[in-house]
Amino acid sequence: MSDDVRGAYEELVHAFSTAVGIWTRYVEAEMSAGNTEAVKQVFGRCLLQCPSVDLWFMYLKFIKRTNEIRGAEGILETKQAYEFTLDTIGQDIHSGPLWQEYISFLSAPKPGTPAYQALWSTGMVGGQEESTKTTALRRTYQRAIVVPTHSLELIWKNYETFENTTAAATSSTGGSAATAKTFSTRVLSEQRPRFQAARMAYRERKRKMEGIDTAALPVPPGKGGPAQLDQLKLWKAFLEYERSNPQRLEPASLTKRVELAYMQALMCLLHFPEVWYDYARWHADAGEGVASATSTLLRAVAALPSCLLLHFALADLEEAQGNSEAAKQVYENLVKQLEPPPEALQQQQQPNGAAPQPAGGPIADLPSDQHALVWIQYMRFARRDSVTASRRMFIRAKKSPRCPWQVYVASALMEWRHARLPDVARKIFEKGLEVAEFATTPEFILAYSDFLCDLGDVDNTRALFERVLTEDANRKSSMLWERYLAFEFEMGDLQSALRLEKRAREALGESGSAGAGAARNMQLLLLRYQFIDSWPCTPEQKQYLAYLLNKGPAPPGFEKQKRSGRGDSESGTDREGRADRDRHKEEGDRDH
Repeated sequence: MSDDVRGAYEELVHAFSTAVGIWTRYVEAEMSAGNTEAVKQVFGRCLLQCPSVDLWFMYLKFIKRTNEIRGAEGILETKQAYEFTLDTIGQDIHSGPLWQEYISFLSAPKPGTPAYQALWSTGMVGGQEESTKTTALRRTYQRAIVVPTHSLELIWKNYETFENTTAAATSSTGGSAATAKTFSTRVLSEQRPRFQAARMAYRERKRKMEGIDTAALPVPPGKGGPAQLDQLKLWKAFLEYERSNPQRLEPASLTKRVELAYMQALMCLLHFPEVWYDYARWHADAGEGVASATSTLLRAVAALPSCLLLHFALADLEEAQGNSEAAKQVYENLVKQLEPPPEALQQQQQPNGAAPQPAGGPIADLPSDQHALVWIQYMRFARRDSVTASRRMFIRAKKSPRCPWQVYVASALMEWRHARLPDVARKIFEKGLEVAEFATTPEFILAYSDFLCDLGDVDNTRALFERVLTEDANRKSSMLWERYLAFEFEMGDLQSALRLEKRAREALGESGSAGAGAARNMQLLLLRYQFIDSWPCTPEQKQYLAYLLNKGPAPPGFEKQKRSGRGDSESGTDREGRADRDRHKEEGDRDH
C-alpha cells in the first residue's frame, strides 16, 4: 500500500477515531498488501475502542492465518485470541457466529492430531484429553446460551445434541448408560431456565436495537444531520435497558454486558459528554467501581479535550477519593495551557521582550469565559485546602495573559462569603477597575454593584455607578443605565430616579420626544415597577412586552404577521424600538 493511501487512512482515523467502517477498510488494505506488522499495529490501535463483531472477526481471521504454520504454539495462541474476543465482544447480539466458530474450533481436531494434542494434552495428565475437551466445550456452550444473540436457538439445539451425544459416547466406552443419561438430563434441565431467560431478553433486546446505526460516524452534536438526535435517543434507551438487568445476571456478567453497550454507543456518540459521564457514574455506582470510573473519565477527556465539564468531573472524582495530588494535576494540565511557557517568561525579562503569550492547546482556544472557569474551579479547589491557597491561585491567575474579569469577581466573593472580609473583597474589585478592559465591562461593574448592595452600602453603590458612567463607552451602555435606574427606583426617592431616567435618555440618544423608541420607553417604565420576574401586567401582556423588549418569543399570531410583511408597515417608532433592541444586543455581544 502506498504512503499516500496510508496517509489518507491516517487522516480519516484521526478525524473519526471510533468509526469502525474506516478501521475495517484500513485493516483490509494492509492485509491485502501483506503488511503483517502494519496490520498488528492497526489492530492494536482500534480493537479495544471499536467493539464491533465484524472488526473482531477480521482480527480472528488474521490470527488464524498467521498461526497456521506455527504448530502447537500457534494453536494455543489462536485459542487465546478466541477467548479474548469473546470476553470483549461475546455479549453482542450479533456475536452468535463467534460462539459457534469457537465451539467448532474446539471440537474439530481429531484425537492423535497435533492440534488435538496442543489443545487438550498441553499441561494435562495423560489420558484425560477427552474429559478435558468435554468440560471445555460444556463450559463454552453454557456461556453462549445466556447471551441474547440472533443465533441463540441454534446454539441451544447444538448444546442439547452435544450433551446427548456425550452421554451416548460415555455408555459406548464402558460407562453406565443410565448414569450418563441421567447426568445429561440433569445438566440440560439446570441450563434450560437460563436459556429461556436469554430467549425472552433477546426479543426485547432486538426490539431496542432496531433502528440503531452502529456504523454511524462519530461527529459532534448537531453535525450528524436530522437522524443524529434519533440515534442519540435510541442509544440512551438501549443503555437504560441493559442497565436494568432484565436477565437478572450475576454482577460480573452484567458488568460485561453494560460495559459493552456503553463502548458500542461511544463508537457513534464519542462527542457527547453526557454519555461519557453517564458511563463513569454507572461504574462508580454499580459497575467496576471508582477506579474504572476514573479510567473512563480519563478516556473521556482524551476524546473531548476541550470539554471542561469532563475535566472538572474527573478532578472532583479524584478529590472525593482523597487523591488531592491527582486532582491538582488535572487543574495544572488545564492552566498550563493558559500560562506562558517558561522560555517565554525568560524572553520577557530581556530588553524589548514581547508580552508573553499562553502556551496554547485545546483549552487556550476556548472563549475567555471558559478560561475564567478553569481558574475559578482551581481557586475553589485550593480554597478547600485553605483560603491562603486560593489567594495564591488568584495571584497566579492575575499574572496569566488576558486574565478574565470573572476571576476577580470570584476571588472577591470568596473573600466575602468564606472569609467574611468585605474590605479585602472591595480591594479586589477596585483592582479590577484599574484594568482598562474591566472598567468598561458592564458585567464586571454590575457584579461589583451587587456586592455593594449585599453589604447594604447604598452610598458607595451609587458612587460606583456615577464613577463608571463618566467613561464614554459606559455612557452608551443601556445595561448599566437600566441597573442604575432599577437601583435608584428601589433605594432612592422618586424625583431623583426620574432625573436619572432623563439622564439615561439623553446619554442613550433619546430625548423623550414623540420619536423615542417605544420599546425603550416601556423598558424604562418596567424598571420602576417590576420585581424579580413579576411584571405589572397580565400574562398575555407580559408575553407581548417580553417580545417587544426582545426577551421572549413572539405571541401566537405575530410570527405569521411578520412573514406576511409586517416590516413594510412598521411605524417609525416601532422601527426605532427594534433598532434599540438590536443595538442593545450588539452591546451585550461586545461586552462579552
